[in-house]
Amino acid sequence: MIQRAMVVDFGQGGERDLKVRVDADPTAMVFKKSTRSDVHAWICGQCGYLELYADDPADLYNAFTASGSTLPDLS
Repeated sequence: MIQRAMVVDFGQGGERDLKVRVDADPTAMVFKKSTRSDVHAWICGQCGYLELYADDPADLYNAFTASGSTLPDLS
C-alpha cells in the first residue's frame, strides 16, 4: 500500500490539500462553527484502490456531536 498520499484540491491559486469540514451549527446563516481536517489517502500500488482518512477525526466527531446530529440506526 502507498500510505498517506495527499489528495489535492485544484482550486483557485493552484494545488491545495483536500480538507473535510463538519459544522457544529449547520443551521446558522453565517457562523457555523466549522471544524476542518486535512485528508490523506492510502492507495494500492497494484489496483489503485483508494481510501481517504481525516487527520483530526476526534475534532470532527466533537463538532458532529455538538451539532446534535445522530447516526442512523443501521439495525
